[in-house]
Amino acid sequence: MSVIGIDARFYHEAGPGRYLKNIISHLEKLDSKNTYLIFLKKKGFDLYRPKSERFKKILANYSWYSFEEQTLFLLKLLRFRLDLLYVPHFNIPLFYPFKIVTAIADIIMHTFSTEEGTTLPRFYYRFKKWVYFLVVFLALVKSTRVLVPSQATKKDLVENYPFINGDKYVVAYEGVDPDLKDSGLNSKSVLKKYGIMEPFILYVGSMYEHKNLKRLFEAFEILREDFGYKGQLVLVGKNDLFAKRLFELAQKRSMGEFVVFPGRGGYVTDEEATSLRKEAEVYVFPSLKEGFSLTPLESMIHDTPCVVSDIPCHREVYGDSVLYFDPFNPYDIAKKVNMVLSDTKLKQSFIDKGRRLMGKYNWTNTASQTLNVFNEALKDS
Repeated sequence: MSVIGIDARFYHEAGPGRYLKNIISHLEKLDSKNTYLIFLKKKGFDLYRPKSERFKKILANYSWYSFEEQTLFLLKLLRFRLDLLYVPHFNIPLFYPFKIVTAIADIIMHTFSTEEGTTLPRFYYRFKKWVYFLVVFLALVKSTRVLVPSQATKKDLVENYPFINGDKYVVAYEGVDPDLKDSGLNSKSVLKKYGIMEPFILYVGSMYEHKNLKRLFEAFEILREDFGYKGQLVLVGKNDLFAKRLFELAQKRSMGEFVVFPGRGGYVTDEEATSLRKEAEVYVFPSLKEGFSLTPLESMIHDTPCVVSDIPCHREVYGDSVLYFDPFNPYDIAKKVNMVLSDTKLKQSFIDKGRRLMGKYNWTNTASQTLNVFNEALKDS
């Protein structure tokens, strides 16, 4: 029996938090041999309820990407003398001297900057970006194995770090959070709350530069003017500086009546977002780069057809279950969305293919692959 620590400080946060919630709950079911210490911040510590006596939660209330992460959290980890530490992100404690496995979802920040959306002084932002590159590099060097969610992410890592042995990377596809399958809410009430009129096209996610939402705006204008679409575009995401700039762009182009930002009025819950997925005519995702791209899958479980950017990650994950467009061409985006909106048979074909695709991606498979990686790492000298 080995003792495995999991840095779960992102538990129940967006992004890595959803991954952590699902990977831990499925490891609880699969691993009957090892003991797990789950390190959590205060919020996660209060929310996490272990369902196995082999899983024990430890309070580790240290901020991500901070000096205390590299000092106080490191000291706490060292006290437990773990056989293996799993960090499901790139932010490892740099001076941790023992066996470590990491998961890196993507290296999008290598290509796209978030500088235009930061409120930090430029010099400080650029210093943090340099630290990011350093930490990713050291995570790759120090890790026994690195879990990645797609071949596309593995390819990015191999190209950016050719001196790292490619055998270190293990592809483990993700799955759909079962909590997103049923909202338990009255969907029509959610639409009314946010002033959303049917029909509408939906996007859910962050509004960073690589999400390509300015071109989606242009495409939506074309959809209305050239193809006669009468519905709305609903953009669900965090109300940050990127979202505020997109809102201002919508006002400037006199699109405020037709483009809805539910997040401006407050936090949109997972349950409310699920209701929106169920009611949307089409889910559109124009991103220029992704590591796995989970949000179209989260719409497919509600029989919402998806129209997505033609990028390697999407081709790998979605195959022929979606309609692709050139993400640099707003007219092509509008044209492909209109094809699904106007062709009932085509729309149903993507719904049917989406249903079949669901069987390929589930957290039991992800956890099983992850557990295999842990066992292999524990055997390594």
